[in-house]
Amino acid sequence: MRKMLLLAGLLPLTAAAQHVSGRVVDTLDRHGLPFATVSLVSAVDSTLVTFAVADSTGRFNLTAIGRGPFLLSASYAGYAPLWKRLSSGEQTLCLTSLSHLRDITINAPRPPVEINNDTLEFNTENFKTQPNAVVEDLLRKMPGVTVESDGTVKVNGQTVRRVLVNGKEFFTGDIKMATKNLSADAVDKVQVFDRKSDQASFTGIDDGNSEKTINLKLKKDRNNALFGKITGGAGDQGRYDAQANVNRFSGDKQLSFLGMGNNTNRQGFSLMDVLNFTGQLSRGLRNGGGAIQISTGTGGNSGSGLPVTGLGQSQQGVAATLAGGVNYNNTWNGGKTSVSTSYAASHVRLATDQATYSQNLFPGNEYNTVDTTHTINDVTQHRFNLALDQQVDSSFSLRFTPVLTWQDNHKDQNERYNSLDMDGQPLNNGYNHTSPNSDAFDAEGTLLLRKRLRKKGRTFSANIDLAYNHSTLSGKQLSGDTLYTSGQPPLDSAIDQATSRNAHTYSIGGNVTYTEPVGKRSLASLSGFVNTNVGHSVKQTYNNDVVFDSLLSNDFTSRYTYSGGTLNFRGNRRHASFTLGATLQTAGLNALDNTSGRDIRQSFTDLLPSGLFQYQFTQTRNLRLEYNTYTTQPTIAQLQPVPDLTDPLAVTTGNPSLKRSYTHSVSLNMVSASPAQRRNLFAFLTFSETLNAMVQSDSVTPYGTRISRPVNAPGSTALTADVDYGWPLRKLLSQVDAGSGLTYSQGLSYINGNRNRITSLNLGPNLSYSFNPNKRNSVTLSANVSLNIAQYSLEPALNTDYIRQNYGVDLIDDLPLGISLHNNFNYIVNTGRIGSYNINIPLWNSSVSKYVFKNDRGELRLSLMDALGRNTGITRNVDQTAIQDERYNVLQRYILLSFTYSLNKSGLKTGGGTNVRVRTFGH
Repeated sequence: MRKMLLLAGLLPLTAAAQHVSGRVVDTLDRHGLPFATVSLVSAVDSTLVTFAVADSTGRFNLTAIGRGPFLLSASYAGYAPLWKRLSSGEQTLCLTSLSHLRDITINAPRPPVEINNDTLEFNTENFKTQPNAVVEDLLRKMPGVTVESDGTVKVNGQTVRRVLVNGKEFFTGDIKMATKNLSADAVDKVQVFDRKSDQASFTGIDDGNSEKTINLKLKKDRNNALFGKITGGAGDQGRYDAQANVNRFSGDKQLSFLGMGNNTNRQGFSLMDVLNFTGQLSRGLRNGGGAIQISTGTGGNSGSGLPVTGLGQSQQGVAATLAGGVNYNNTWNGGKTSVSTSYAASHVRLATDQATYSQNLFPGNEYNTVDTTHTINDVTQHRFNLALDQQVDSSFSLRFTPVLTWQDNHKDQNERYNSLDMDGQPLNNGYNHTSPNSDAFDAEGTLLLRKRLRKKGRTFSANIDLAYNHSTLSGKQLSGDTLYTSGQPPLDSAIDQATSRNAHTYSIGGNVTYTEPVGKRSLASLSGFVNTNVGHSVKQTYNNDVVFDSLLSNDFTSRYTYSGGTLNFRGNRRHASFTLGATLQTAGLNALDNTSGRDIRQSFTDLLPSGLFQYQFTQTRNLRLEYNTYTTQPTIAQLQPVPDLTDPLAVTTGNPSLKRSYTHSVSLNMVSASPAQRRNLFAFLTFSETLNAMVQSDSVTPYGTRISRPVNAPGSTALTADVDYGWPLRKLLSQVDAGSGLTYSQGLSYINGNRNRITSLNLGPNLSYSFNPNKRNSVTLSANVSLNIAQYSLEPALNTDYIRQNYGVDLIDDLPLGISLHNNFNYIVNTGRIGSYNINIPLWNSSVSKYVFKNDRGELRLSLMDALGRNTGITRNVDQTAIQDERYNVLQRYILLSFTYSLNKSGLKTGGGTNVRVRTFGH
């Protein structure tokens, strides 16, 4: 620590800034090479200092920091790369066209950064990481890339949705499998680009489904080799952590195995939520116009997995994990047939203890509830993906992408609670034990047919979607309550129920799209779509295991159909593009309550306009303005008038009269990034208004039980904004990032039949400072504040606000003899909460490692987690009727000794620069 502070103090005295300018030209006629890439690196270790893109005349400007010496690199498509030592004065970089070279072999280090059309490419030898680093550690070093604590990767403020390896799928749909498991030392290049949907890439019409994508291009020696690493660790209190990744690549043939087992809350994969008792599947179609949205699943963190990302404030409980997977890619028939497939299996056992204090906000009937819960949740998942591409001929191809998922959940929860009114008088107390066992099988598949016609831009494509889901649940509930009312003797009640639910759903649909060029720069498209969604859900309840309860049982069938057409027009100019379109959509619901004989019929027709405007100032500066509309249909669970007594204090039921909602949304996204100068500005703004919004109507009984049902309200609005700005302090070899997020919403709910207008605001400023004097040492300081305000029109006295602050420091220090130190400290401050929930939490994690064997192929690491033994879980949830403060168990202090061994001969190091050999032959 003293060493780092001393370096920080001396740097202002030793560092010097040097302005570098010049021109990139052709060797023969000296004409400027527009938009060539120019990089400045340290001559000592090839570490990237900065880079720039020349202007339209080939001129460039950049700034050198430090004493040097430095090297300049220039690259341009069709020209041999150039390297030269930085000299004083104006720089002239002369590049030679490859067409003028005959039988010459060029040996030169690669430029650190290259821009090829819409792809930003980083060459990894210029971004040093510690031995044993994984891909996400490498990404953190790259300008414009951030990796959040939960593993989310963002580039220039946009979330990365897909990670490829050598251009091929790698465990499709789960980027963590690549970023948290693959070794950084295996990666040669990191390529960043926007990947359009398969159909949009073919038709040229943006359907709004583009994905920020990273392609990891591996080093040449890994393309025909066995490589990977194996780690094993053990510690006190029975802690263990083991993982392995083994890869065998041979040209187009790729085979990878990943495995892990630990009880340290480390999760290098995502769990999907495929339990579906709603009676329909989400098969909404987008064609550049509006869309229909049908929500599914059980709610919660669908697709994000259990929140067990590591020791800290992001997980509730302690998890033991066992997981593994295989990924396979290959190409045959001269590249006309390619297959990408993967299988992954996992088992997570999560133990959670919670203590919750709820302030229930019913005007004139306020009360408080104390609740303690112990939960054991076992989740087992199997997932299979396949992507088959077949090129039938030069104009016709097909792509088939099925996904199969099987999931099994076993949960056991014991809960005790009691409620008091504002005078301290009891309203209720009791216990609740539930033990649901659920499983689901989910199958989805898409077949895309693509046909290019003779005229350029004229295409025909068809998309066929199939889906099937079978979900079952069975379980027991044992609960006992004592209810109190003024002037009356206590009333005891009990529940002894066995419940089963069985739901089958299937969906079939698709669309056809025809595109026609209009002039040289425009394109028109016409699409038609149709979808049918059928569901059958049966719930059966038995009291005391034998007596059928008809009031809590239900047999429900439903059929959704929706169809329509979309007309789009897309125009392109040099820097701008726009898409205007509209969808005419008809939808209908025919549902039958087989238990009561009630028939539910709904139908509606909507015009859903849309628009998209994009302006590309430069390759790293752009503006995107989008307008969209969509409808949301109520789920069958929301329509079924059957009480759910799983939580005796919060009973929910459906509403057969619930109607669909209609939403307008406008979003503005601006990116102004200069990776070369490490300056970036990201601004995002979205405003939405929902008409006929679906909200909750709550009522409370005199003894403190809440009953909720969904109803329609006139409307609601929401505003979300985020701005982030990053800039370098070059004389201090530092980087500063500052920003703030804002979420504002206003809507209606109903409490005891009265309208309650709720206004909520969340403001979250953040600031970070990174000091990197060299590739061996770094210091990062951070500060994050979250201010939350909620206001209620029915009872202003119940308005609430609270603040959460998090201040952190992260230190990395590589010492001689292959020793490395890593310290991470966070201080979390909670204010505005109730009593014992206002606590401050110091969290300190520390590790020391020693690299052994030739090429540092081995690493021995000793880690001390939660060194102060003060880690505590605290969170607050606010809804229309309650403020809930929770304390939960988290992983606390332990020591872990681990050893990692690299399977590849180059060891765990990422290695130095790579030379490029270009052999050219004249005509």
